[in-house]
Amino acid sequence: MLIKYIAFLVLFLAFFATAEETTDTEAPLGTAAESMEEPDRVGGLNTEQLAQLALSEEVKPNELVWLKVQYPEQDEPVNVLALEQKPRKAKSQGAVLILHDKEQHADWPYFIRPLRLSLPDGGWHTLSVNLPFENTQKYPERNFGVKLSDQIILTDQITSALQMPAARAEQEEKTAEPSKDNASTEEVPISADDEVPVDDGAPVDAEQEGENVDIDLADKNKAKKIELPYKERALLHINAAIDYLRGEGYQNIIVVGYRSGADLALDYIKPNVSQIPKRGFALVMVDPVLQNAYQTEFADFFGNKFKAPILDIVNGAKLENRQLGHERAIGARIAEIENYHQVSLTVNQSGAFQQSLIRRIRFWLEKYAL
Repeated sequence: MLIKYIAFLVLFLAFFATAEETTDTEAPLGTAAESMEEPDRVGGLNTEQLAQLALSEEVKPNELVWLKVQYPEQDEPVNVLALEQKPRKAKSQGAVLILHDKEQHADWPYFIRPLRLSLPDGGWHTLSVNLPFENTQKYPERNFGVKLSDQIILTDQITSALQMPAARAEQEEKTAEPSKDNASTEEVPISADDEVPVDDGAPVDAEQEGENVDIDLADKNKAKKIELPYKERALLHINAAIDYLRGEGYQNIIVVGYRSGADLALDYIKPNVSQIPKRGFALVMVDPVLQNAYQTEFADFFGNKFKAPILDIVNGAKLENRQLGHERAIGARIAEIENYHQVSLTVNQSGAFQQSLIRRIRFWLEKYAL
């Protein structure tokens, strides 16, 4: 009976709170809220998906490409936004996949957007794919102590509602109570709940002692959601983008990685680095930020006489970047990479420099990546 009281109290409080919220948020008559249509509600979206939806509203509809990416921990594929530009020449040169830096997006105003919009003038099909956030969920720090108990202010409505089930239960008990005269002669039926268990020495299950328990301690880790690391999720995005370009009929695909995007490009080609042909693939690294294994073992990564062309654009404005670029140049010389080209530029965010950088990439592609 106590469980019924608690359930009724919870339902009543939920209904009472909903009624107050509806009253407070209701727009007064005669305001602009009457003419506004109710927006479509989107449920279950994380920050990354909301950012993609916001970006999709800022670009032209003919640029949108929604890739289907299957994460191992999810049953349904995830929609990943990519922005494409078709070649503006009768003869297509190939496709360029653009990988942005961490915590950016496929239409980042510096370098990413000018590159994807300018290369189609040279006959290139560009596809800038959205990479996942490195930290998918960021919870704010808790400044308040943990609430130990909840307080409920009893109003007249709540008090009367709590008394109604008790009065009804008392009335039912009086009606069902047998008279004292017939107590000794009448048989009281035993319900299934009052059945006396027979002790046969067997252990009693949890279902027989109380409420049903539907917990499998052996499989407690199955319900735990496994979150993939950032690089594994990013590689799934890159593979989906490459498959899309191949589905469009492109056999000459160039990967352009900006900063940490260059590190992801090396992660992508690592499994098949020894099988990459001389034609049909090229790598462009712009101000690359590589992991130590790739930076210090540049020669071991590419092996001997890697044939595909590589363009390494170093940010010459920073001494550290110049030193790292010098290490990569030495590694390329040791590995005898045939078409490795390194260029040192003073990188800045001015529009004139971006156009100069894009022209340099475009001319290099026309010379070495066709």
